[in-house]
Amino acid sequence: MFRLRSPARLGRNEDGVTIVEFAFVAPVMILFITGMLELGYVAFARSTLESSVLSASRQSRVADCPNENAKEIKKFVQSRMSTIRSYNNEEVQLEVESYSGQFGDVGNPEPLDDLNGNAKYDPGEVYTDVNGNGKWDADMGKSGDYGSFGEVVRFTASYKVPSIIPFVANQVNDGKDFYEIASTTVVRNEPFKEATCAL
Repeated sequence: MFRLRSPARLGRNEDGVTIVEFAFVAPVMILFITGMLELGYVAFARSTLESSVLSASRQSRVADCPNENAKEIKKFVQSRMSTIRSYNNEEVQLEVESYSGQFGDVGNPEPLDDLNGNAKYDPGEVYTDVNGNGKWDADMGKSGDYGSFGEVVRFTASYKVPSIIPFVANQVNDGKDFYEIASTTVVRNEPFKEATCAL
């Protein structure tokens, strides 16, 4: 015969509590674990890119012909990054800027006569066109130029890493299904010409 339990006995009954608690905790735990997997994968990709750029600059020693050396750097980085799947099979993008012989010039603006003291260029102010492109620049580097002998060169490699868990990417990456990573290194070209370089 079926008997109804009294409210007092029902309040003390703990049958099924574990499954209810798991139902509350499981979604949060699963989201946390998948998020850690996603971020760990991106961190691994970024670390691989940084180490490949550093290794390329060390191995090449930026010797002999700067233009030929830059091609070797890109080839080396591309080879190392082939272990990480890229977004839409895009290759590593390599940007390069050359500077004078001073590391302190990297990332700095072209010198100008700041007449009104507002710490920025205004039309009509006199400036030194260091990179020779006919306009004032917030970075005095010559874009796309591998520099001459003894000059400082900045290499920036960028790569798009696809999300392995798109749901997580939509939550933490503004809806994009890939992550853009980049690494930069600054080196000095060898000062002495020891080879005949192709133009």
